Amino acid sequence: MKQNNGHKQVRLSGAAGNEKKKKPFPWEWVIVAIVPVIALLSVLGFLYVIGTFESSEGHSLSAKEMVTYEVTPENIRKNVSYYAVGITGEESTDQMDAVAVLCFDRKANAISVVQMPVITYLGKDTGFAVKTVGDVWGNPQSVPFCSSHLTKLKAEEITKGTHVGCGAEVEMRPGSASEDFIRVFNQLYGLPIDNFVVIPRAGLAQLIDELGGVDVKLSKKATLAEETYKAGVQTLSGKAAVEYITTYSYKKTVATDRSRMLRQREVLSAVLQRISARDITELVQVKDDSTTGIFGRLMIGSSPIRFNSTSFGKEQLLNLPNSEVSNMKATEAIARFVYQLAQVPQEKITFSILPGQGAKAGSTKVYSVNRQQTIALLNDQMNPYGLKLNEDTVTVQQVAEKASKADLETATLASVAQPQTGTIETEEEAS
Repeated sequence: MKQNNGHKQVRLSGAAGNEKKKKPFPWEWVIVAIVPVIALLSVLGFLYVIGTFESSEGHSLSAKEMVTYEVTPENIRKNVSYYAVGITGEESTDQMDAVAVLCFDRKANAISVVQMPVITYLGKDTGFAVKTVGDVWGNPQSVPFCSSHLTKLKAEEITKGTHVGCGAEVEMRPGSASEDFIRVFNQLYGLPIDNFVVIPRAGLAQLIDELGGVDVKLSKKATLAEETYKAGVQTLSGKAAVEYITTYSYKKTVATDRSRMLRQREVLSAVLQRISARDITELVQVKDDSTTGIFGRLMIGSSPIRFNSTSFGKEQLLNLPNSEVSNMKATEAIARFVYQLAQVPQEKITFSILPGQGAKAGSTKVYSVNRQQTIALLNDQMNPYGLKLNEDTVTVQQVAEKASKADLETATLASVAQPQTGTIETEEEAS
């Protein structure tokens, strides 16, 4: 992986001769009283450990020091932020329904989104447990771990299956979904990532319902969430909108994924339009140490938005100093972030699709990016302040074995920006 460049965890008896017969000591009451205390101390100890890992120098690691991914360099951080974005499937290990990277040009008040087909190929020997980007979140790579020091280990810290520092046997434990997800963009596309924002289908449906639905233009009559909608502009419920951008007419092919990504950008734009019409207090209300509002109800539900909500994560999310976010609740932070995005004029939001084509990696159907076109697209759409995006930093691999000529002609995706509004192509039109 490339260099960080600084952008970067007493027993009492009666008088002699007058001693009364002793009653058995009520040990069961002692046990009842002690068990909750032990449990509480265990929880507090665990929380202390995960919040204050000890470094090799002996000091407690801050939230910033615990971050293992590369964030936007200090010299341009005031101007721009980058975020890894995704929608998760019905089950935690399911392939994601959407993957994108978002560039928020704060100085120009503009947003550029590059969408990735969920079957985008990751390449060989890149350190991921899976072949495609949509599978990374639900299947993070296992990592070597020392249970004695409660820390992940680097390759140079391991010898003959033991930790060099203490001799403890190395264990393999599940890795971090968010770290692997971010690593895709850091390692393969040369982009810094300041935070990740991942929402489950159910959470997105709840958010849309809280906003009163979303308006989309259907090219033909469609049955969504067991309700039939006529062609034209229609207001979709949360479940209908989520079905429309995840499973509707999707056959796990590149061509149908293109149609799905076009629908996703329309719904995302519609959600931001709805949020822009709300006051921030409707999104999050903080009173008497309680948090309510649209995002409050979402975040305490069963399908909240996932993001790095540490103090450092909130700094990067909102591009604010620690003094302004350290005591801010996660709910307020994510609400204010989405509100920031919603204030960007629709005409200054650009969507692009990662350039490439359908291919096969062994027996697996994948999407093979065109590396040269990708470098050109990223520099054009995602690089307003001079990141070094070139052959040395954008290392994504292309697939040597291609699909049939007919498949390529119908599956190749345009690399140019597409409008975020208007009629969305159906599967038949796209293919």
